Amino acid sequence: MNGDFENFKEQVRSTADMVEIISGYVPLKRKGQNYWGCCPFHGEKTPSFSVNPGKSMFYCFGCHEGGDIFKFIMKIENCSFMEALKLLAGRYGIPIPEKQKTAAEIAREKQRESIYSANELASKFFQACLTKTAHGEPALAYLAGRGISREIIASFGIGYALNNFTALVTSLGKRGCQPQVLEAAGLAAQGRSGYYDKFRNRVIIPIRDARGRIVGFGGRVLDNSTPKYLNTAETQWFNKRRLLFGLDIALKAIRKSGKAVVVEGYMDAISLHAAGFDNVVASMGTAFSQEQAKLLQRLADEVIFCYDSDSAGRKASVRAVSIAREAGLKVRIAGVPDGKDPDEYVRQHGKDAFEKVLAAAQNGIDFQIDETILQNNVANLAGKVEAVSNILPFLLECKNEIEASEHIRRLAQRLTIDEGLIAEEYRKAARKGGRQQAGQLQVMPEEKSAGVGQQAEELLLRLLLEQPQLCDECSMDVQEIGFENAVLAQLFERLCELGIGYTTDKLNNILDDAAQTALARILAHQLPEGDTDKLLQDCLRQMRRLRLEKEYEKHRLLADEYERSADERFLGELMESQRIKNEIKKLYGN
Repeated sequence: MNGDFENFKEQVRSTADMVEIISGYVPLKRKGQNYWGCCPFHGEKTPSFSVNPGKSMFYCFGCHEGGDIFKFIMKIENCSFMEALKLLAGRYGIPIPEKQKTAAEIAREKQRESIYSANELASKFFQACLTKTAHGEPALAYLAGRGISREIIASFGIGYALNNFTALVTSLGKRGCQPQVLEAAGLAAQGRSGYYDKFRNRVIIPIRDARGRIVGFGGRVLDNSTPKYLNTAETQWFNKRRLLFGLDIALKAIRKSGKAVVVEGYMDAISLHAAGFDNVVASMGTAFSQEQAKLLQRLADEVIFCYDSDSAGRKASVRAVSIAREAGLKVRIAGVPDGKDPDEYVRQHGKDAFEKVLAAAQNGIDFQIDETILQNNVANLAGKVEAVSNILPFLLECKNEIEASEHIRRLAQRLTIDEGLIAEEYRKAARKGGRQQAGQLQVMPEEKSAGVGQQAEELLLRLLLEQPQLCDECSMDVQEIGFENAVLAQLFERLCELGIGYTTDKLNNILDDAAQTALARILAHQLPEGDTDKLLQDCLRQMRRLRLEKEYEKHRLLADEYERSADERFLGELMESQRIKNEIKKLYGN
């Protein structure tokens, strides 16, 4: 089965026309060997998105997204690798190899499809009840009073459940939908006299997954009766931890802006969309989950939480900051004035006022620090000590020491405590938890600017990707010099492993995500014309020069330090720095 799957994957990869597929999402124009267009993953007016049809790779010079056709589909459709693979296979009519399914698996798949179908039928029924019957007029008036237009009603598929115990069961039964399926979908329940509708006399809001499939419903009463909200019960088909309400509608706006606004409830999200905020989703409660963070991480760089300003909402925001940061997202917290929820505030004060709320959103860790201080009596020493202890876990989440030190400085000012004392407690906690220590600052490859050294390394790799037979010729030199960029070093090693018989697809399969993106970036560049051997030697010479310059600077600084302290090692370091300087001159025949 594994061999069949690999063959299937390669068949899909080789059959898929990358230019044709990507052109379905963004217009492309040919320039030289590559095709160019405006990136579909971030907003831009000048095309910086490149497609290399020969190597079947894409790369954006603006947002630095890149990879093969599978990665493009995963990113643009917000789906998994398997979903992307099946989507492409379906497009080209390639049969999917299936393992022999058990009877239980077949039954589960059949039930899942029947539930999706029942949900779609129910949604259409609810919409018709709202917009095409007299019974729906009070619900329409209620929605209009909340600023929800007919356009927004249609966009979200909002409906109305009649004040009748069997309206849905009867209507869908006539269309062949069994009541047992409606029960499994959470739309009906069985009583003494038969099946009855779970949702009655409520505004009905379909809840969709990121692919637009209806997986559940939320219902809100029109008056002040309880419960105010009624949701589909948690099942294997409907799990709120894995869903973000409105993501299917907000997906394009989030991807374009690189930013998502997360609110608590679906009415908050709908009201904000009605006011013109297209990148809003709802966590459907205050328990923001790791699964929800991963959904956003695929689409956005930053998330702004705008939960209710009550105690529960603020506590939830503190937890959400850590979860979102762990997923690699930048986080800010927007506080709605006067204790209002986002829905109330935007209806009363309008779009401009809410834009100011978002613009004033606070850094996530600063918010966590402020909230923790509020929960402790920092008027005395014991309270300050407890506050610092409670805040340390948040500081340890900082991506580097520079960020942590800035928060430590602000915390010291807030608590009127010596900054060095807090820094020492931080270092102790870092050692205990295995955190990187001061002086060991790590920067992700994506954060490094492409300096002269990296440019030389990338040009060398571009040459080797075009002429892999040169790998053997330069491997000893590269081993001596070394790569400054660890991701590019991995790419070189994997290319050498495959040797002269390499293909872009084979290479891409054995690279991690960072190296795949680097590969796409390198292939997006054209090789300069000229003598291949000269180009190879120029790259190696540049890499060697930069390594020597770093060594020279290190020994020169040591020589200066030893001279100031009258250390006898001064002369040795001075001589070594001079030797390296002479070696640099020899590289260019000086």
